[in-house]
Amino acid sequence: MIRSIAFLFLLAALTTTSLFAQQTKPATAGAAPSGREYRLQALYRAGIAQSYEFTESTQVVRTHSDSAKKSYLRDVKYFMTVRCLESMKGIVSVVVNLDSLTYSFTQDGLSVSYDSQKDITPKNFADLNSYMGPLNRSFELTYSPYAEVTKIGGEQITWIRDYLKDNSADMDSVLALIWNQSVADGNLLQLGDLQKRVIPGLKVAVDSSWKHQLGLRIEGIRYDDTVRSKFESYSGGFYVLRTKDTCDARRDQHVHVYGIPYVTTILEGQAAVDQTLALASTGIIQTLTQNVDAWFRGKAANETFTQRITTKNTWKLTGQYQW
Repeated sequence: MIRSIAFLFLLAALTTTSLFAQQTKPATAGAAPSGREYRLQALYRAGIAQSYEFTESTQVVRTHSDSAKKSYLRDVKYFMTVRCLESMKGIVSVVVNLDSLTYSFTQDGLSVSYDSQKDITPKNFADLNSYMGPLNRSFELTYSPYAEVTKIGGEQITWIRDYLKDNSADMDSVLALIWNQSVADGNLLQLGDLQKRVIPGLKVAVDSSWKHQLGLRIEGIRYDDTVRSKFESYSGGFYVLRTKDTCDARRDQHVHVYGIPYVTTILEGQAAVDQTLALASTGIIQTLTQNVDAWFRGKAANETFTQRITTKNTWKLTGQYQW
């Protein structure tokens, strides 16, 4: 009996691995002609999970009102899983979990690193705290048939939000802001929503384009706007969708900026994004890459400063399995 059960698990694992290999191996078919239509929709199956590696590489240069400059570098990596709970009539519910985190920060001789699989206790470093909030706290996303997230929730993320609210009186205001924003909807969507409202869920012709909303969270700043995406190509079993546009920063939002001990108010800003999403003909998102050049002008206490940010965010499919 035990051998039979073990054989069934082995067979399921081999089948899933085989399907994944077929899905990610490029076909020999040539590129599709311009004007040919394809239905572009992410497809999820209940009981099937995808593993992704998320990487962020960021460079920042800040210029203060006296022309003094401060620069720093940050590299972040999460391993994450996206599990489908239910898929019915185009409405999909998935659970996202950020399983592990590696973090590296460098600034003028200062170096801070963290590995959640090796380090027992996180270092007391404010910038690192902004990445700790969602770590190993699952959250649920509900999608419409048109790639729009209609609901964000889940017991674990609700618990940490309630905990932070109930204990806010005992926390430093800047530290409370960091933790609250780390588990806010904008951050969860930036990390866990791979569709980014780019996939239209309709039949679309190669070389055609469409408008949609896009939200980014870059260096803690929320940028939102209506942007245009294009069905750039179909070749080898992969649809390539590209977004090249700009998003304005939300004015008057309050954020924490590294190295500033006060809450910063955003006065203005903009992000130029060049984003590419590769969707397999099976409906599985293979890669999502964001190259962003952004800036904002902020005010903290009586100091007004400008910050320029260059960041590359990449989500890469690393596996698929049954659960």
